Order: sequence, then C-alpha cells, then structure tokens
Amino acid sequence: MRVTNSMMVRNMLDHLKNNMGDLNDLNEQLSSGKLFQRPSDAPIKVSDSMNYKSQLNRNSQFQRNLNQAENWLNTTESSLKSGTEVIQRARELTIYAANDSMTPNDRKMVAKEMKELRDELVDISNAKLGDSYIFSGQNTETKPFEVVDGGIDNHVKYNGDTNSVSRRLNENVEMDISLTGKEVFKAEIENLNKIYQELISRRAEVKSNNQYADIDEFNTALGDSVNSETFTVEVDSGSPQKVEFKGDYTNGEKFQDWDEVKSHIEDQLDGVTVDISDNNEIVLTSNTSGNASVINVTDDPDNILGNISIAVGSNEGYKGEDIGNNLSEMDESINKFAELRSEVGGKLQRTGNIISRLEANEVHLRSLKSKNEDVDLAEVITELKMEETVYRASLASGSRIMQQSLVDFIR
Repeated sequence: MRVTNSMMVRNMLDHLKNNMGDLNDLNEQLSSGKLFQRPSDAPIKVSDSMNYKSQLNRNSQFQRNLNQAENWLNTTESSLKSGTEVIQRARELTIYAANDSMTPNDRKMVAKEMKELRDELVDISNAKLGDSYIFSGQNTETKPFEVVDGGIDNHVKYNGDTNSVSRRLNENVEMDISLTGKEVFKAEIENLNKIYQELISRRAEVKSNNQYADIDEFNTALGDSVNSETFTVEVDSGSPQKVEFKGDYTNGEKFQDWDEVKSHIEDQLDGVTVDISDNNEIVLTSNTSGNASVINVTDDPDNILGNISIAVGSNEGYKGEDIGNNLSEMDESINKFAELRSEVGGKLQRTGNIISRLEANEVHLRSLKSKNEDVDLAEVITELKMEETVYRASLASGSRIMQQSLVDFIR
C-alpha cells in the first residue's frame, strides 16, 4: 500500500487527538478526585455508586429516627421516675391520713398537699419533647390532661387519644415508642384526686344491687341487647347520660373481663368514676364531692344494676379506714410504673444496639463507595506524567513528518 504524506499527517492528528483526550480525562480525574464524571464514563460503577448512596441516605434517616426515639424514650423514663416519686409521697400521706385520731385541721393540711401532688402528677403527664406532648398518643399538639375547675371539687380530664407513636429504626424494625397518658397516668391522677376529695368531703356513690358470680353471668344477663338503652345516669343534676350495650353478648360479642365492662361504661359517662367491687358489683361514684354531689341511676329496663335510689354526698370527710383502702391501688401504681420503666429501659437498650450497627454499616458503605468511585491519586499522577510524555513525543514526531513548504526556501 502506498503511504502518502497526507495519510501520515492524518494519522498524526488522530493520535494527537486521542492523546489529548486521554490527557484531559486524567486531568479531570485528578481535579475532581473521581474516576468518572458522567454516567457514560462507567455505567456499572455509576449504578453501584447510586446504590451505595441510596443505602447511605436510608442509613442516615434511620439514625435520625433512632435519635428521635431515644430522646422520646429518655423523656418518658424521666417522667415515669418523677411520677413514681410523687405516688410514693402520696402513699406516705395516705398512711398518715388513715388514722381516725387526726383532727379536721390535720386532715385539711394533708388534703392540701395531696392536691399539690395531684397537680404535680398532671404536670409530669404533660411532659413535652420539643413541641410534642409525649403522653397524648398521636394527638401530640394537645395537652393530655387538664384540671377542670369546680371549686374544691376539681376533676381531671384526658384530652389525648390512645393511638401509638412509632418509628422505623431499620429495614425490619418498627418500634412503638409511646405510652399514652390514659394507660400511664389517668388512673393514678384520678386516685390522688379521689383521696384529696375524700379528705375534705364525701362523694355520691351508687352500687348495683345485682351481684354477678362472674363475667359469664353478666354476659348472659345482657343477652341480645341490640339497640338497648340499658340504663341512664344523672350526675349533679346534669343532663341524663345513657349507657348502651349493643350486640349479642351470649355469643361473639361478649365481654372478656370486668375491666372491659368498666371501660365500656366509663367511655359513655362524664363526671363519673366506675369501679367493680370484690363482689362483682358495679360502683358509680361522682367526680365531685360535698352536698352538691348527686348521682342517680334510672331507666334500667334490663335490670343490669337493679333498682337504685338517689345518692348524695356530704361535707364530712371519710373515715381513716376508707382512706387507707386506697393503699393497694397506690402499690399497684408503683409496680406498674416499675414495669413501664423496665419496658422503656429495654427499648433504650435496643435502640443503642441498633445505632451501633448502623454506624458500623455506614463506615462500611462509605468505604465501598470510595473504592468504587474515588481515584488513586498516586496512580493517576503517574499515568498523567506518562500521557504527557506520550503527547510530547507525538508532537515531536509530527514536526518531523510535516511537509516542507515554499516558505522554508525563502530564508
């Protein structure tokens, strides 16, 4: 094949162009620190880097969730600790007040401190993390508890819900980090409020005349109560409140225990505390006390409670024995708080372990991402020097094969 001068020039220019391109690529790698600048440079490596980046982003979000969960759980544990101290002090006062030798003035002083302890427990239950109330369920913008002013007969109202707050901690773990005020503090606040009112005056209280052997007998008594208005309650001369039992309680919709019965009635009544006696009697107690405390049960066609007359409170304080009967409930509250603190502590331990794993995983992912896309500076500098040498050699070679022109002979 005949090789002409023009062919040699074209080949020389192609080689110069290729060498210049290689030199430019190495300069870009050196200045950016990355092996590729565009997806077309290394499609597989770009795909791997995007995958690593996605995993790192998820890892970072999980760590943020864990930090929120830890802060929430630490605030919860601190509130439970403070609540335990309040109940323990209230228990000491209850033991002191459970003595008929106390004078009315002594009992009055104890009542004042009991009221302060009740308000302190309300304040503890209204704990916040940032702008969120942690014991309001998912209704975090609403203060869970408030004291409804009724003079000496203040009562406490729960405004939150019973829905749980959870956080996704990793791909496989979603943890419930919340405790609602209703399950943690409601019974305790009401108990302190009850003791306070017992110290200053009596509350109206009615007890069902019917005694049920067990929950099954109660379900049988309800029978098929579809659309049945079982009984009506009037509290402190207020509007009648109807308690309804709907469903076939002899078959699939029966109550499982007395706590369900208590909750079912309480959810339909305002201003009344519901209890179940040792003889399985349903006890309704007004939340107010004194002579103005009145409770009346009427319209009981199913005879669930039996015929009950109107009950009226008084301004006389309870006997010491009656006040001492609250000690068992306080002991249960202290034990409950201890169990809840143990549960929260276990969750804190688990979040700590997950954080350690996520931090280790982040280091591993960053290492893989770096190996996939970061350049070896020493290697790139060496290759750059080699390309510079090759480029200079190409220029020198080109200068030798360029055809002489007429200008070269004019000199």
